[in-house]
Amino acid sequence: MDKKLKNIYFYENCFADVLSFERWKEKMNKREVMKVENLVRNYKMVYSDRQGEEEIKVLKGLDFTIEEQEFVGIMGKSGCGKTTLLKVLGLIDKPTSGKIFFSGKDASELWSDELADIRRREIGFVFQDFYLLNSLSVKENIMLPMVLDKAPVDKCYKNVETYAEKFGLSHLLEKQPYEVSGGEKQRVAICRALINNPDLILADEPTGNLDSKSGKIVIDALKDINEHMGKTIIMVTHDPQMASYCSRLILLKDGVILEDLKNSGDQEAFYQEILEKMKEL
Repeated sequence: MDKKLKNIYFYENCFADVLSFERWKEKMNKREVMKVENLVRNYKMVYSDRQGEEEIKVLKGLDFTIEEQEFVGIMGKSGCGKTTLLKVLGLIDKPTSGKIFFSGKDASELWSDELADIRRREIGFVFQDFYLLNSLSVKENIMLPMVLDKAPVDKCYKNVETYAEKFGLSHLLEKQPYEVSGGEKQRVAICRALINNPDLILADEPTGNLDSKSGKIVIDALKDINEHMGKTIIMVTHDPQMASYCSRLILLKDGVILEDLKNSGDQEAFYQEILEKMKEL
C-alpha cells in the first residue's frame, strides 16, 4: 500500500473515532427528563351486587428512564396499562407505590400546587379527543395555557402567531373548533401543548380519531417537534406505523414491560420489527 493511501485510511479512521466520541459525549450530556422506579398502580373494584372488593393490578413494577429529545412510543393491547401509565407520567394520577422523578425531582415529595405548576408549564398534553373548547376560537384555545399562567397579552398573541404559522393554522385562528377538520383540531391541540414551551409532550393516541392522511400530517408534526425543536415526546399508540416514527418503543403486556425497542434509523426495518414483536402481545 503506498504512503498516500495509508494517509487516507489514517484520516478516515481518525474521523470515525472523532464521530464516535462526539456521539458518546452527546449521550453522556443528555439529562434525564423522567425516571421511573418500581412503578406500581392498583385500582380497587367495588362490586354493588355482592359484598367485598377486588384489587386490580394495572402496572406491576415498571423501571425505565426517558432522556431529553427522545421520542418514546408506548404500545400494547387494550387494558395493558398504556393510558394509566401516561396519566401517572403526566403527574395527573399517583402511583400506588414506586417512584417517579421529573427533571430530578421526586414527584412524591412535591406539593399539589408544585405538581400543578409542572403540569401547566413543563408538560404539554395532546389527547385523542382534542379537548378543545367550542366556546373559544382556535386562537383562544391555543393561548389558553398562557392565559391561565397570567402571561402578558402581547406575548400570548405573539406565541400563537408563531405556532399557528409553523403548523399551517394562521388562516383558521378566528374560527371555532367545530368549523375545522379533525386533523386541524389535532394541530390546534399540538400548538396549545407547545405554547408554554414545555420540556415534555405527552400524547395519548394523537392519531386515533384521524384518517390516514390527517394522521400522517400529525405524526410528521410530532416528529418535527422532536427533531427540530428538541422536545421530548412520550406517545401512546395502537398503530405500528405511527410507532415506527419513534426513536424508541416500550411494549407493555399485562402491566409489565415486554420489550424496550430501539430504532436504528431505518424506519421500515423498525416497522417490521414492531409487527413481529406485536405477535407476542
